[in-house]
Amino acid sequence: MLSVVGIGPGSLDLLTERARTRISSADVIMGNERYIELIKKIIPTSSEVIIGKMGTEVERAKKAVVWGNRKNVVIVSGGDPGIYGMAGLILEVIGDSDIDVEIVPGITAASAAAALLGAPLSNDFAVVSLSDLLVPWPEIEKRLEGLAMMGIAVAIYNPKSKTRTTQLEKAYEIFMRFRDGKTLVGLVKNAERVGYYSEITTLSDLPDFYHQIDMSTTIIIGCSGTKNIGGRMVTRRGYENKYDYVRVEETVNQSHERGDSVAAGARVWEQSKAIVAEIVSKYPLSEYERRVAGRVVFANADPSFMDLIVFKHNPIEKGIQGIQDGKTIITDIEMVKAGISKRYKEKVKCFVNNPKTREIAVKENLTRTAAGFRIAKELIRDNIVVIGNAPSTCLELSALLEEGIKPALIIATPVGFVNAADVKEDVLSTGIPCIVIRGPRGGTPSAVAIINAIIELCMEEERGGN
Repeated sequence: MLSVVGIGPGSLDLLTERARTRISSADVIMGNERYIELIKKIIPTSSEVIIGKMGTEVERAKKAVVWGNRKNVVIVSGGDPGIYGMAGLILEVIGDSDIDVEIVPGITAASAAAALLGAPLSNDFAVVSLSDLLVPWPEIEKRLEGLAMMGIAVAIYNPKSKTRTTQLEKAYEIFMRFRDGKTLVGLVKNAERVGYYSEITTLSDLPDFYHQIDMSTTIIIGCSGTKNIGGRMVTRRGYENKYDYVRVEETVNQSHERGDSVAAGARVWEQSKAIVAEIVSKYPLSEYERRVAGRVVFANADPSFMDLIVFKHNPIEKGIQGIQDGKTIITDIEMVKAGISKRYKEKVKCFVNNPKTREIAVKENLTRTAAGFRIAKELIRDNIVVIGNAPSTCLELSALLEEGIKPALIIATPVGFVNAADVKEDVLSTGIPCIVIRGPRGGTPSAVAIINAIIELCMEEERGGN
């Protein structure tokens, strides 16, 4: 028997029970090196494993069909085998032959990425691959134009590789022609695997993430109905037009006002805070530092951030004083700006979409985030800088520091495998009060969590003073 098995995004606990059963009883298991590595822990020692390379799919399919007549053969495919996987090829090779074959579905990358981002695919959506190895680019381009005009959410597979670097740029240009630049876009890299990273940004800011995007990245471009709700990307289904309902936090507030028992959402919130408090209590930090670090852990649902966050030169106290003095906050991208507390919204500036930004970026060969900071040059002096995404913005800030332009506080959490770790170490060496997430990790949730925690502490001090 021949089974074409989808192994899902990579995490073994997302493997279906049927897929696990077929793998455990296989005489022969075939797949490329990447997928075999993901399931190696559950491959029986008695199974013969045949590892193929990219580009040898046809040869692998032919062998699987031949051997499937006399052995239990499993050919594994990432995600779902029927979605850009091996199922179609296997069936083409079999043709009209009377061969017993089974297609075992798996969780595709779009589903895994969507779950990590929130619910961006909860209404009509489409999936398209930017790989033109098998499909001519002009055909892909027509599909992109049609999808961009349709106004539905679109999941993009295979956006960029070492040799294919222009397709994503062309896709971006197509969507910018038909959709609002403020349309939400979600990026998920290595979904449910080691090295997982996700970010929610806007369509106009997508080029700032090109350096982080590769073949393991799934991009989800939202539509007009896609909103940022509680830090999650949600495409509204239309319930709000038909039903009268309130969100959890509104229900919780009403419950407190009525003196009713605490709602389920509030209980979960309190339990989560207690877990985070227990985690941060084990570190030698001040009370304020624990509050800020706890917000970062909570935002990322990841205790390991406690080993990455660094406070230098009393940054929280400096930040509280800055908020009390009404200092301006300058951010690198709009998503950081959007996440900052409404209580301080009027003091937050971002120049990435300034009309002069693109002109300077092209002329000076800069990223738009770096160009945005160059425009904000004088405003940065003695104000608060929050960099949540782009390492290039930290590089530009370093150049401004050399010119003698020093902010009152720097919050730096840019992400990436290129330059991110180094530029954050540079920030730590400036002597300026700063809060930094060391290494390649970080991102918008961390930056927003830090500055909002400082704003909250400031408000608490003011209430205490009254």
